Amino acid sequence: MRGLSHPEAVRAGRYITVGLVTNVTLYLLFLGLVILGLPPVGVSAACYLLGVALSYLLNRRWSFRSAAGHRHDLPRFLAAYGAGLAVTVLAMSLLAGPLGPALAQLLTIAIAALTIYSALRLLGFGTPKEWRDVDAP
Repeated sequence: MRGLSHPEAVRAGRYITVGLVTNVTLYLLFLGLVILGLPPVGVSAACYLLGVALSYLLNRRWSFRSAAGHRHDLPRFLAAYGAGLAVTVLAMSLLAGPLGPALAQLLTIAIAALTIYSALRLLGFGTPKEWRDVDAP
């Protein structure tokens, strides 16, 4: 099996970094706001929307280094995240019973992340021509 090309490995590494940083940050924000007495469901929804916005901005700028306009990138991003949501619901409904919710959620996160990344690449999110010099600031 062939490994990832250098530009693709860098892009994937940046995508994973953005995902980890945004999810940990938003989880801590969620906990803080719930501790302050805000309703968990509303806080969860707000954190989710903030996470999608942050993920779009950070992945577009840093992970994919897009030079395309938002008109090009935003619909592709939303379609990829829609696919990720569908996969999340399907995976949780299939895995939660046999594996329990905690393990099912961990596997679902990994499956959804892979689905979203693959969809972003297949849909042409960002501009690949910008990846000739992936290590540039």
